[in-house]
Amino acid sequence: MDLDVRLHRAFDRVELVSGSIGNPGEGRMCLMSLVAFLAGEAHSDAPRCASPLIQTFAVLVNDHMPREARQRLKPFAPRIIGTNDGFDQVRTEILRHALADGILAKAPRRCLTTPAAPACGRPSLVRRLWRWLRKDEQGRLLALSGDDGVDLARGAARLIARSARRAPCAREQERHWDAAIGLLDMLCDVGAPTRCGPGIRAERLAQLEGTPRPRQYAPGREEKPTTYSCEAYR
Repeated sequence: MDLDVRLHRAFDRVELVSGSIGNPGEGRMCLMSLVAFLAGEAHSDAPRCASPLIQTFAVLVNDHMPREARQRLKPFAPRIIGTNDGFDQVRTEILRHALADGILAKAPRRCLTTPAAPACGRPSLVRRLWRWLRKDEQGRLLALSGDDGVDLARGAARLIARSARRAPCAREQERHWDAAIGLLDMLCDVGAPTRCGPGIRAERLAQLEGTPRPRQYAPGREEKPTTYSCEAYR
């Protein structure tokens, strides 16, 4: 059977959930634990086969997305396998340009009000993003965080989540999550033509195919993020 068809059938038996909760045996996992499962690794939200930059971005996006929107992340799981490939500097440049030219420039102004300084006295990444936007709209963000792509990925994901949660309507919220999915798509594309590695483990895919479908989701009982909260961005 074609791998894409098998993946589609397997994903029908997976429900992506927020935080590090989940049970592979019941088909309930976050995006990164699904990556670990398909790659044959132990249950974890930080699989060795994944780019640290992508892992940071994906964990935050997964945790803050509404339940229905979160299910759209499933197809990224096989694409993230093997991204720990040494190309995170290229991914960092993609993030910088996305922040300078798109995500940050389009974020609602109410989401860019200066957050309070953390207790340690060091400005958070969101505060620095805000300052750069206010000072210079020509791209000074490109030098924002040096070579720390993980730090930049965390700031980008938090800003998208903050913007989505403060969106005035469902359509605007969906636009922000579309931006997150588009950015994750670009990050996964880096290095894809030359990527090699173990890929999806056949026995894990077969295990998913034999998992009962998740029980019907009850509207109005959306699980809350267990690791991060928008309050932490302020």
